[in-house]
Amino acid sequence: MATQFYLGVDMGGTNIKIAIVTSKGAIVEEAVMPTDIGARPEKVIASIVERASKLKNYSKAKTIGIGIAGDIDSASGIVRFSPNLPKWKKIKLKAILEKLTKKKVFADNDANTAAIGAHCMDTKEKSSNLVCITLGTGVGGGIIINKKLYVGASGTAGEIGHITVDPEGLRCKCGNRGCIETFIGAKYLSAYAAKYVQKNKSKIIDSLTGKDYSKITPKILFAAAVQGDKTAKNIWDYAGRKLGILIADILNFINPDTIVLCGGISHAGKYLLEPLNREIADRAFESSSKACKILVSRYTNKLGVVGAAMLAKHATVSAK
Repeated sequence: MATQFYLGVDMGGTNIKIAIVTSKGAIVEEAVMPTDIGARPEKVIASIVERASKLKNYSKAKTIGIGIAGDIDSASGIVRFSPNLPKWKKIKLKAILEKLTKKKVFADNDANTAAIGAHCMDTKEKSSNLVCITLGTGVGGGIIINKKLYVGASGTAGEIGHITVDPEGLRCKCGNRGCIETFIGAKYLSAYAAKYVQKNKSKIIDSLTGKDYSKITPKILFAAAVQGDKTAKNIWDYAGRKLGILIADILNFINPDTIVLCGGISHAGKYLLEPLNREIADRAFESSSKACKILVSRYTNKLGVVGAAMLAKHATVSAK
């Protein structure tokens, strides 16, 4: 049987990743192009098609899947809005792409495509019920139920980053207060760390930032923790405990067999996972906790584009 190819597009605020992917999730060709956030959406879409068409196996891919951050109507392929792309409001992405390429097009939120990618790459499609948590600038999520992507009644299921942890907490960019994103999203965590370091001095962090605490990032916090810095470890303990609360809620509510963490903050390893696991032990039902494997993805930079390509393969499950 001939190998079947799918074209995937992972559209970020900085770069756009394009790849030809097999039905097993293996990338056979890939390309990267910068995202022109100031350009008209129609121009950006045309540029994607132009670049993709130069891939050797482009003509063999019968479908195109595209993942993009924001509120996406996956049924109609309309981008309602995207936080990374201010000009992308009510854009008929599917219709425009299908007209330009004559190929069947699928579009979804980038956290959903990451979940499909994690299901395909990290678990080799063996997981039945999986939750993927993306830990980057923001916090996102995707849900796989019975090996199919679950999108909900309006296509917005999986907005894990906007689960409330503290109703009196910081105002989130979504308009709510105390979302988990305001605790462990990279920008929020860095801001928390800057204030914490002012009160709890650290020679190592001072050295890494030149005492300019606005330069603190999760990467710097990890580097400091590796060097044994107590202040950095305490900040990771704070982040891990907050994430542990979220995961305990997920375990009790969805009872998945796998949770996959991906994104830059997941690279903190034991500094994040040890307090996370302690919190889960205190809060989650023992049966749901024992039934679930918590993994840090080995394919963070590939999940989005592979998952986007696999949208054609994964018929969605609706709550309707």
